[in-house]
Amino acid sequence: MKKTLSSLTLAAVAVFAAQAAFAQSPTREEVKKETAAANKAGAIPGTGTGTPADAAGTTSPKQKAATTTTTRDDRKATTAEANKAGAIPGTGTGTPADAAGTKSPKAAAATTDTTRDARKTATAEANKAGAIPGTGTGGSAEVPKK
Repeated sequence: MKKTLSSLTLAAVAVFAAQAAFAQSPTREEVKKETAAANKAGAIPGTGTGTPADAAGTTSPKQKAATTTTTRDDRKATTAEANKAGAIPGTGTGTPADAAGTKSPKAAAATTDTTRDARKTATAEANKAGAIPGTGTGGSAEVPKK
């Protein structure tokens, strides 16, 4: 009986201790107010408010872009000049892309000496001779019909 009474007493103490611990935790509203105050003071890094975030270098790319003094038209003009000068690789203009041997397929096709009609004629002749595998017109590499 003493064992049951001591177990019951221990359970009651645990329940009251847990209730007291929960009663001391801040409410949701209190936490929101504390967070808002810390945000206004600049104590939360990465939010972009206050000087601590700026001093730590944790401003977002969006914030950095918003602080530029260059207008969109100026950026477009600078990009167009760089494109004409060939400073942007892969555009097929200028000498840097040509010197590196990275011509685009469109630029490489534009430098051929054969005409479209000559290419079509040569392809048709190769097709008749069976030199193009998988076309089904002669040769040993015919594709079976389904």
